[in-house]
Amino acid sequence: MHREQPIGIFDSGVGGMTAIKPVLDKLPNEGVIYIGDSLNMPYGNRPPEEFTKLAQVMVDFLEEKGVKAILIACNTISSAIDRLKSNAPLLSIIQAGARASLSLAPSSSIGVISTIATENSGMYQRAIASLRPDINVIVGSSQTLPKIIDSQLDNRQELSKHIKYIIDPILEQDSSVSKIILGCSHFPIIQNEIAELYPGIELIDPAVELAEMLKESLEKSDLCAQERHQYIHMNTTAETYEYAAAIKRLKLEIDSLIKVKLPNPL
Repeated sequence: MHREQPIGIFDSGVGGMTAIKPVLDKLPNEGVIYIGDSLNMPYGNRPPEEFTKLAQVMVDFLEEKGVKAILIACNTISSAIDRLKSNAPLLSIIQAGARASLSLAPSSSIGVISTIATENSGMYQRAIASLRPDINVIVGSSQTLPKIIDSQLDNRQELSKHIKYIIDPILEQDSSVSKIILGCSHFPIIQNEIAELYPGIELIDPAVELAEMLKESLEKSDLCAQERHQYIHMNTTAETYEYAAAIKRLKLEIDSLIKVKLPNPL
């Protein structure tokens, strides 16, 4: 590994793009290579053995590009981190999100909204319990909302309906919940819509903490880029137009957007 190698970020679709800006805010000299597997999303509806194989293909793609660290910006994939093979360090967005529990009052509750696969994995519950065993974790999940964000981002009516479907049950279990972790990388894209519906709740984007974890890891290994050569190279397994709305909303200034064909491991 050397300092001028890029950072790799991957996700099942557009959601992991929410990690790019926090990374470049913390590490402005770095280049970023992103890959999103929108052709096969949503991963949250697939069994673990399937999405693990699909994720490994993206890890291999990024390693071929010569990255020095890989951010798993997808919560569903992060639940399979122990089954992924990589020469570059792998950093999990679930562990990053769990850090949000450190600031909570004793014996309080925190909400997590995620895919069904992330909920079923129990990864958030275990990650938070390892830091704050006194915290009650309430998870709400959806198999539909990530796909709507990928393909119907401007459909406000559908977004609102599915946001309420995933959050209302959390508040019905504990109306005192004041913080909710956005436990699917797609959800920060609609953070404003969620905040309008639930103005009294603090929404926690794990990508911000993930960027801090990356900075700590690179500094520890003396791998921070010394010269500024910031760039964003985007890759998708689906049509590039599906990424246009998210790129515009996130105000990303990208250098390239390419459709790539990855091996099918299924």
